[in-house]
Amino acid sequence: MVHIETCCALIEVRPTGGFGECNIDNTTLANPPRDRLKWPEKTGRVSAMRYLRPIAVALVLWTTLSCVPLARGQERRAYEGVVSWKKATIGTVILVEIRDQNVSGWLRIDKPVAIDGGSVIAGGLEFRSTGNTYRIDERRGRIIYSGPQGDGDRYITGLTRLTGRLEELVEATENSPPIATIDVNGRRRDLRYGTPTLWKRSGPPFETFKRLEELLGKEISVWVADANLRSGRIVVVEEPDGMDIPLKPPKKPQEKK
Repeated sequence: MVHIETCCALIEVRPTGGFGECNIDNTTLANPPRDRLKWPEKTGRVSAMRYLRPIAVALVLWTTLSCVPLARGQERRAYEGVVSWKKATIGTVILVEIRDQNVSGWLRIDKPVAIDGGSVIAGGLEFRSTGNTYRIDERRGRIIYSGPQGDGDRYITGLTRLTGRLEELVEATENSPPIATIDVNGRRRDLRYGTPTLWKRSGPPFETFKRLEELLGKEISVWVADANLRSGRIVVVEEPDGMDIPLKPPKKPQEKK
């Protein structure tokens, strides 16, 4: 617990258990001890309050803002864009894990390959993979890369994470692609899907996942492009907690003749 004594208040700061969190006891702001009030000489009470109040407010704001966390801890991000690979331009999905500002994860090119290491930088990320160095500029929506796999400055977009119960899968028609309906906090989201990437909880992701029906009725998290209040396009599906989905569906037991 830290005491900060201002010219017109005693501020008490108590840690609440969370990193960077604190409570400010401002009861003394309302009832400051009289023995701590020292008015400037040759001024009236009104002018003194005008003089002291901005100082007290500034100190309270500084104390509050200094309690804001400086690190996010563990975080996930996903991106969709294009990169060069073997002198060709191909689509890619980038799955990123951030822990203590260090970057790991997967880059999908001809197949998922591991990110060899990287870090969070101002306005984005920087990492290495397949001998190349990549920098994601989130402000400009660009991925800048160089190395033996090619150099470039290409378009990239961050995906939006939605979590909810997978309620329904609607097959494609002549006029509409297949739709996955997810209940997100009581709001229905009709999301287009094809063969999204499956982000495994352990190990490399599956480049394509064609068995979304196995997740019907479950709470899932998906990463969506072109997201709005009602629709979007599923690019990545996270493997739900407690599941270890195999690459191929298990074989059905043969019926005895």
